[in-house]
Amino acid sequence: MLSRTGRMSRCVQGVAENHREGGGMMMQDVWRRLGIGLVTLVLIGSLAGALPARAAKVLTFAVVPKAINNPFFNDVRRGCEAEARKLGIRCEYTGPTVTEIQPQIQVLEALIQRHVDGMAISAVDGKAVVPVIKRAMAAGIPVVMFDADAAPGSGRLAFIGTNNYRGGVALGRAFAKGLPAGGRYAIITGGLGAENLNDRIRGVHDGLKEAGVAEKFMEVSGSPFPCNDDINRAVQLIEQAITAHPDLSGVVAVGGWPLFAPEALKQALKSKVEAMKSGKFAMVSFDTLKPELQLLKAGYVTTLVGQRPYKMGADSMDALYDYLTKKVTPKDPTDTGLDIVDRSNVDRFLANAGG
Repeated sequence: MLSRTGRMSRCVQGVAENHREGGGMMMQDVWRRLGIGLVTLVLIGSLAGALPARAAKVLTFAVVPKAINNPFFNDVRRGCEAEARKLGIRCEYTGPTVTEIQPQIQVLEALIQRHVDGMAISAVDGKAVVPVIKRAMAAGIPVVMFDADAAPGSGRLAFIGTNNYRGGVALGRAFAKGLPAGGRYAIITGGLGAENLNDRIRGVHDGLKEAGVAEKFMEVSGSPFPCNDDINRAVQLIEQAITAHPDLSGVVAVGGWPLFAPEALKQALKSKVEAMKSGKFAMVSFDTLKPELQLLKAGYVTTLVGQRPYKMGADSMDALYDYLTKKVTPKDPTDTGLDIVDRSNVDRFLANAGG
């Protein structure tokens, strides 16, 4: 097949021959038409070169917390969105409104159907989420876990977050320090199937042993008490524990839920505030968000063991981006670190706390 230029040349040749045979077309008319054709070809080529190339695809990574209305995950969202802006990608923050595994699985299945480029998940139930993670990985969607890991065998690339067992140990040791005489205590947890929370509970028990005071402490019947990430339910559980066990000497919250209802918590602990001041009652909790720090400063909390949710969000974006663009498998686990906050350093953390 002749090119456009070839066809023009053939046309000129034919016209010239026609002229020699007396066809009536003047040679200067031939060259005029040839010039117009060549200019047209040049213009077409120039315009084609000037057209913008198809825009490169913007990678979209979904971040799926246990529940989007859990205040802890707000900093995860800020971290992922800030890092996404730096990388020129998109962080899609989405998830269930209740901390239940079936709604979370439905969200994940929808993301797989859309074929997002990657997913970072905090598992409501580490075992139940394994099949959907396997489906995502089989579909070519890389998955990392943050905050709460999946059970072994899921095929996820890495866990990014707190060493929850060591965090639990730190919480147990802080509890022992805040309650030297020991006593009966209750543990408040989120969901009973959450691997991260179960690791913390195990760590709390071992932390009391490491402190050499485990024999002084007794966990009340029915503990740990699950609030399913409902902040009001968490406060109710504390109230019920105090009522059911008048000799209760302390509360260990392996997540910050009750501290996000500060006025209700103050009311629940009003009979224990004086005992807390004298070291006869202690309350320790995970996380160091601003409402929690304020309660610590006001004397309603003994010690906080803080995670770094902003870093979880940012590191999740980095891990997925590097895996897809650089073929770099993220470090497993990626430990985002801990902060221990008590009355001695709470002002420093408050000064740096977000809204």
